[in-house]
Amino acid sequence: MTIKFFKQALFLMTIAGMAFLNSCTKDDPKLPENLVAFESDALGTPASETEVVININSLRSISTAASVSIKMEPSGVAYTTDFTTEPAAAANVVTIDVPANTTSTSLKVKKTAGALFDGDEKIKFTIETLGTGLSLGEKSVLTLSFSEIVSAGGTMEINGGGALFPNKVFIDLSGNRQTSVSRTSWDLAFSSTDDFRVVLNSPNGMMAYKLTGRTDLSTVTAADISSFVDQLSVPAVFTAANTSPNPAWLSGSIAWIDDPSGDLTKTAMAPVSVTASENVVYIINRGQGPGNPPTELGLKKIRILRNGSNYTIQYANIDDVNFQTATITKDPAYRFNYFSFTSGNTLVAEPLPKKWDIAWTGFTNSANIGYPIPYYFQDFVLQNTQAQVTALLLSTATITYENFTEANLTGLTLLAPQTTIGSTWRTLAPPPAVATVRSDRYYIVKDPDGNIYKLRFTAIITSGERGKPQFEFKLLKKA
Repeated sequence: MTIKFFKQALFLMTIAGMAFLNSCTKDDPKLPENLVAFESDALGTPASETEVVININSLRSISTAASVSIKMEPSGVAYTTDFTTEPAAAANVVTIDVPANTTSTSLKVKKTAGALFDGDEKIKFTIETLGTGLSLGEKSVLTLSFSEIVSAGGTMEINGGGALFPNKVFIDLSGNRQTSVSRTSWDLAFSSTDDFRVVLNSPNGMMAYKLTGRTDLSTVTAADISSFVDQLSVPAVFTAANTSPNPAWLSGSIAWIDDPSGDLTKTAMAPVSVTASENVVYIINRGQGPGNPPTELGLKKIRILRNGSNYTIQYANIDDVNFQTATITKDPAYRFNYFSFTSGNTLVAEPLPKKWDIAWTGFTNSANIGYPIPYYFQDFVLQNTQAQVTALLLSTATITYENFTEANLTGLTLLAPQTTIGSTWRTLAPPPAVATVRSDRYYIVKDPDGNIYKLRFTAIITSGERGKPQFEFKLLKKA
């Protein structure tokens, strides 16, 4: 094993122990003020949207239930006639009850059916009063425009949910907004395109093993998987990679995950065939959810078939003779249609393709130990390949972030793989070291509409807690 991989292995151990490292003891310093602020200071709502969600976040979990009062100052629009809010406003004030043990809340602005807008209407929202134990953060004022905005830039704190990284967060730079999705809310993602591909839940470290020749789900039992089931997990791969000599099965483990590049022709599961007999059973390890220790999500046996232009999934626990079925209907408006084993239903688990540029997440990547193996990274940044978002890493040794302007774009070739940013923005940190932002680099990002931004990360830890990284960005060229 190389020294490089040994360091990476130690880093994975850091991730596994992060919950312990972040626990409080009597010797910990006094916590800073629990600041409450809007997620951004400006939002737009284009004509195609009927409502917009405004998020309000706290620095850390609120210990007791509280309330937040927000003053509205409409300009060119009138409450009820043109818009309403949820919760409802009284005398242009919205009061939101915030439950204990949460880090965010929201209010919803809904356009009144039939209302017409010129595009210059605005509402100014100001956080005015807070519950006991809460203090006002930097972004206490937000302006909502009734038109689509192209953000000139600013700063953003990613709402990843904390050190256990429970969320995948989609970020729309031009819209100055982010969308957090619980990574355990879904299991499989079904492509809306004609290729009938199914993608695993990488944020949970999911893996899939093909049972060649097996097409009857009801006959598959624990005996059929005993030869490999203990190998089918990220922790098992990690243990094997640190065993000398490495076991023979390890070199084939990369086939159990989707290709980290995001190439849909290289998924762990074969494309769903129009010929039913070609669609075999797969064993799915659903991976791990947030927890201390992490929550084991368990095993499923599945078989996926075509159903006209849609999908049918058969699924069950390993020893169950009977299985459940569900139909996954393709919605061409979205890149993927998501399905949850827990609920047995489909759900929306990412924004529309042109409504996000990059995403922060935990991610099942690969590491090279002479051959590739699955390897899990926290604080990983993906780019939206479906909407042809491209990115490029630049070094401050060539030109600083502050000095980079539109003129410097000439001659640059931006890259398409979803892992272009990846983990390159931060250091790897074996204990007792702490991961830090790499200050010698920044990124150029071109969004789906052709707007080009420069972006650099400024923090990986906020108030002593990982899972809420920060970055700044600035518009270089408007489409």
